[in-house]
This record gives sequence, structure tokens and C-alpha cells, in this order.
Amino acid sequence: MKKLLICIGLALALSACGSDHIIRFNLDQQQNIKTTPSYKGKSHFFLWGMWQKTDYNLENVCYRRGINAIETHWTVYDSLMNGFTMGIYAPESFSIYCN
Repeated sequence: MKKLLICIGLALALSACGSDHIIRFNLDQQQNIKTTPSYKGKSHFFLWGMWQKTDYNLENVCYRRGINAIETHWTVYDSLMNGFTMGIYAPESFSIYCN
């Protein structure tokens, strides 16, 4: 019974995924979000992301079109790497949608 509970707990801990979705303040353009992102990338964080900051030059990504939405998400790979290293290495994927 003890081994079964440990296996179930590990399976639940390693299967976590999540996402955040940020929409611009232009309410008239929110309905026009594309299904495919204009730019996809990955951020790499170490030591649980403490004291780290990632800056991106968004003017180069959506040149003269403007940003419609930014979405961050944790894929299965991101969650596994975060779990296996116990947060020492924590990657995060992101997508940027242009107008």
C-alpha cells in the first residue's frame, strides 16, 4: 500500500502543466487572436527563478504590428525538467501573438 501511494504521488507531481495568458488592453482587438503564434521561445531559469529576470525586445518580434497577446506555458518537458532537478533548472515556454 505504501509503494502504491508513493507511485501515485510521484505520478501526480510529475504530470503538472500550466499556462498564463496575457491579453493587451485594447478590448476591440481581443477577438482577433490568431491560433498560431507569431513567435515561440523558451526561457531558462535556475535556482527556482530567484533573482532572475528575462527581458525581450518585443519591437523586433512584432515590428510595426503591435502585440495582441503573450502566453506562457509549461510543457511536459518543462515540468519534467523542473521536477527532476527539484527546481534547480526550470524552463518555461512562451508564445507571442502579433496583430
